[in-house]
Amino acid sequence: MGKIRILKQIILFIGVCAITSCATSTDQKQLDKEMVLQTLKKFDDAVIARDEAALKAVTATNLSYGHSSGKIQDKAEFVDDVVHGAFQFISITNDNQSVNISENVAIVRHILSADATNAGQPTKVHIGIIMVFQLDENDKIVLLARQAYKLPS
Repeated sequence: MGKIRILKQIILFIGVCAITSCATSTDQKQLDKEMVLQTLKKFDDAVIARDEAALKAVTATNLSYGHSSGKIQDKAEFVDDVVHGAFQFISITNDNQSVNISENVAIVRHILSADATNAGQPTKVHIGIIMVFQLDENDKIVLLARQAYKLPS
C-alpha cells in the first residue's frame, strides 16, 4: 500500500508541476501596451533609416502591408521598397493612437503624419493606419499586417 501511495503522490506532484509550467509559459506570452509601442518605434525608426536588417527583424515572415493607394506588399516587396524605392520617410509622427491587446495580438490605430521625399521631391503624408502586431513563436513582437487609408479632406 505504501508504494501505491508514494506513486500517487509522485503523479500528483508531476501534474501540479505541469499545470504550473503551462500557466507560467502562458504568462510569459502576454503583450503589454508599452512593449507594442516600443516595437512600433523600432519599426518607424527602421523605415526612416532604411535599415533592411531592422525591418526584417520587426516584421513577420507572412507580413501583409497595405498602402493607402490600395497596393499590397508581402515582406520581401515591402522591405525592398523601403530600402531601395524612390519614396523615403524623413520623419514620422503618430497621433490619436490606440492600442488594443487580445492575448498575443495587438491592434494599433493612429493617424500618421510624415515628412518625406518622393524621387527627391519633398512631400507630406497624412493618412490613417491600422497595424496588427503579434507575439511570434520566439516570443518576439512582430508586425503581421498594416493597412493605410486615406483620410477625408
